Order: sequence, then C-alpha cells, then structure tokens
Amino acid sequence: MEINDLRIFQTVAYEKSISKAALKLGYAQSNITMRIKLLENNLNTTLFIRNNKGTIITSNGEKLLKYADKILELIDEVNEEFIPTKIISNIKIGATQTISASILPKIFSLFYEKNPEVPLTLKTETQKVLVNFIQKAELDGAFISGEISSSKIKKIFTFKEKLALVSSVPITDVNHLTSPIIINSDKICPYRKLLQKWLLYNNSKPAHIIEFDSLESILRGIADGLGISLLPKSILPNNNKFFIYDLKNEFSELEVKFIANKNLQINPLLKDFINLVNSYISNSY
Repeated sequence: MEINDLRIFQTVAYEKSISKAALKLGYAQSNITMRIKLLENNLNTTLFIRNNKGTIITSNGEKLLKYADKILELIDEVNEEFIPTKIISNIKIGATQTISASILPKIFSLFYEKNPEVPLTLKTETQKVLVNFIQKAELDGAFISGEISSSKIKKIFTFKEKLALVSSVPITDVNHLTSPIIINSDKICPYRKLLQKWLLYNNSKPAHIIEFDSLESILRGIADGLGISLLPKSILPNNNKFFIYDLKNEFSELEVKFIANKNLQINPLLKDFINLVNSYISNSY
C-alpha cells in the first residue's frame, strides 16, 4: 500500500466522484480507477460502488477512510515539520460580523507587526457563506459558531465568547422584558437563535421583534433606545450608553470555532496566525 494511493482514495471518498477527484489531483481518470482497483485488490475488499449517480463508498471504505484521514494527517504534520514549505503570498480569513468586529482587528494588527510583508484579507459573511467558502478552499480559515456537518471541514480550535443582554435604558426585570427585541435578520445567526431560545426558556414574550441585517444597525438601534439585544461583550464600546445584563447557564457564552478545509496543509504562516489567536484569547478571554 502506497501513501499516494491512500490520498487518491481519500479524495475520491470526499468528492464522491472519480472524475472530480481526477480533476482535483491532476490525474487521468483511468489512473485513478487503476489505483483504486489496486488498493481494493491489496486489501481484498470493495471500497466503492460505482453507478450513474457517482461513486458511493462502502462500509469497508468508511473504515479505511478513518485510517486514511489519521495516516495522511500525520504524514502532513511530518512534512510541515521537516520539509520547508513555500511561503504563501497572503492569508485569507473569514468571519461573521460580530467576530470581525470583536477580536479580528486586534489580531490582524498583531500579525501585521510580526509579518508586515504578508497581505491579510478579511471576508465578512454569514456563517452559511463562510462554510461554503471553506468547503471550496477559497479561504485559509474562518471563524464561525454552530455545528459543522460537512466532512470537508476540520475544526482547528475553539474559544468561548462572553454574552450579555444589552440595552440603552435600565431593565427592571430581565425575565419580563417590555422593550422590543432586536435580532439579526439572518435566521441561522447563532446570537439570534440563542436569544430566541432564552426567551422561550423564560416564557418571555417581548413587545415587538425588530430585525436588522448588520451589527452596526443593531448597535445603533440599541444606542437610540429602540430595543434590547443579545451580543458579545467584546464588541461593546467603552462608554456609558449601554446597560449590560449578564445571563446564566448556557446563555452566558457562545462557542466560536476556527475551521479550515480538511485537505488544507497548515503552512508556517497560517500556523503563526493560529498560534497568535490562541495566545491572544488565552490572555484576554
């Protein structure tokens, strides 16, 4: 069994297509088919079932895929450690609006101090769009909240954001809100979902629901006395315009994940960025 055969097998498994795998790897389809057949003969099993709909992995193929992922990840780590990697020209990072406004300006500033020659790109999008970018390997990494369902994505690290109810007027009873609730118009926004869950948990029915499509609009709406929202503490300005009310249990924080494409090799510059983020978080959160 050769390492390259395992990488071919892994690519076919995730692409669910020999033709797509051949295109991605730069091989002829006949070569991909031959290498898979040789691997099946060596292991005395069937790894894929081929039909008009594509290439379907078998139960034994699933078993091998778990080993292949582990083996190839270790091989990549060894290569990163001992074989010099070509320096990339830039780093492209994605994030949701709240994370873009909270930790990333400081992170980018710290990274620029160490690597002034490396261009940095920040792509601010909804979580759904960011996950799609990562699956297509159009970003080096992205910060999201929520579950990861794609097999093409790996989680690099996580941290917890401290959350709070935010208002520009005093709240006499957080369990019986009389002011309107301001939420993001994106229905899968994790802060929106958590706030709705908290309202349901407390049997609280707000006077009105107001939807905005940007963090800036939400903050402005709160500052102008329009309503109340659930936001990370880290994005709140240091002034006396806001009243902050801490919540309890699972509503007090939200897990943020830094994700990347599963096939991405983490080069030294990206590793430096990741280490910088972890160091900043450990000292600030």
